[in-house]
Amino acid sequence: MENNVPEHRQSGRRHCALPVQLHCRGQSYPTSGETTDVSLRGCYVKLLFPLPLGTKVDVRIALPDGEAKAKGVVRTLDPTLGNGIEFTEMEPASQEALELCLQEFPESTSGDFEIIR
Repeated sequence: MENNVPEHRQSGRRHCALPVQLHCRGQSYPTSGETTDVSLRGCYVKLLFPLPLGTKVDVRIALPDGEAKAKGVVRTLDPTLGNGIEFTEMEPASQEALELCLQEFPESTSGDFEIIR
């Protein structure tokens, strides 16, 4: 599948699989998935039933030593594959925890990614 969308990322992404929960505003239960890549500005989440573009979500990413929480918005939609989420707001403690976690993974543009359990 070729993607002709221009690259707009402002921070390097790291290929890693981390458990994630997306809670849509106004919804009483979260949607669970797994990241395929993460940066300080956003992430891509594998979902069987992706969310509509523009959906505002609360994001919780499970890290090996804690979690990172952010507010975000769905920016890309790949039917039956997942969503690209842009982080719009993140507390400094979550940003620091995420940054420390991401330092463990080399910046990459290859299809390889690391699984964290």
